[in-house]
Order: sequence, then C-alpha cells, then structure tokens
Amino acid sequence: MLVENVHIYKYIKDYINEIPVVNVKKGQFISKAYDRDDQIYYIIEGQVKVESISSCGKKILVDTISENEFAGQISYLRKSNLYCNSIAVTEVKLLSIKHEMMNLLMKNSEFSAAFYYKTSSRVYQMYKKMLMNNLFSQCELVAYYILNQSHMGKFIYKSIYDMCENLNISRRNLYNILNNLEMLEIIEKEQNGVFTIKNVNYLRDNSFNVKMFIENQF
Repeated sequence: MLVENVHIYKYIKDYINEIPVVNVKKGQFISKAYDRDDQIYYIIEGQVKVESISSCGKKILVDTISENEFAGQISYLRKSNLYCNSIAVTEVKLLSIKHEMMNLLMKNSEFSAAFYYKTSSRVYQMYKKMLMNNLFSQCELVAYYILNQSHMGKFIYKSIYDMCENLNISRRNLYNILNNLEMLEIIEKEQNGVFTIKNVNYLRDNSFNVKMFIENQF
C-alpha cells in the first residue's frame, strides 16, 4: 500500500517529511515492553502481534493488528503501561510518528477522533477475547476454532504453537482435546497438519455459544 492510501494520510500529509517509513522484518520486535519507545507506529502493510510475557516466561497473545491500525506503546499516551511486546508477524511497513508529532496531530479534532476510535475498538476486541477465555471451556473454544478455520471439511493447521497462542491454551491441553476428538471420531488426523471433520454437528453444537458470543448474536 502507498502512504498516500492510508486512512490517516489527509491528517499527516502536511508533515509527511517528518514521519519516516520504517520496514521491519518478520519476527523482529517493533517495540519492547520494558524499553520506553518515543514513537507511535501506524501500519501501512503487514501484521503485528502484541504479546505480554511474565517474569517466568509465560506468554499471552493480547492482540493481532494489521494495516491501517496504530501500534506500539500506545498506553503511554494515557499515562499507563501494559508492558507488551509488539512483534512483526510478517514483513511490516510502518509510519513512525514521534511523540512530539503525535501531540501536534492530536490537536486536530478529526485526527484525535480517528485515533481514539481505532484504539478503543482494539481495546474492546482485546477485552472481549479475555472474556471469551473465561466464559467458555477450552473444548468449546477449540471446537469453534476448528470450524472457523476449516474449508471443505478439512481443518489444516500450520503450527501448533500458533494455535496455542491464539487460543491461550497449553500445548498439552490442546493435544489432549484433539486426541479426545479423534477418539470420539469427531475428527480424523491425516498427515502434515490436516484433519478431516467427520462429525460437523458435534463441533457446531459444542461451539454454538462461542459463535453467538463472538458474532454478537445473543
């Protein structure tokens, strides 16, 4: 995507020479939890994951964001710190907006409204995901994930690690759930991370409440 095509271009075009474009390779940090960053980023292309990590090494996926979203240590603008790392999931192209420039842009009521709308929407999604992990069992969440990620009766996963991260579930528990579904003949493992769905109604019944919650149908 060209810089001229990003949603906030009309607000930043007069300052574009002071807002550099940054390219970040897949797997690299965009910002680190304990390193105070003095800029906010705006994603032009690519995907970024936001994760929190405890002192004992436990990781929690907080959010996944893509183009036309703000990234970085946004909580600092609200005099807080969520202590999260931002990591490039793919090759990422970003606008780097220094805090001084951000403060200037925020004086424009249209820009500040767009910023608060985008960031508050992300917070809502993060909060909803947290509620989901507490309201539903891991079995229900896995059933929904399998159906949501399946195509033509096949569920294909590229990485158990990614599944665990997205579902906030341990590898051991995930394997136990998948093995149990196999034992009940709900799914059948083929090879190379492919499962055939043999009883779609079972998965639909067990993921019904999750689907209703996620899709705002209650």
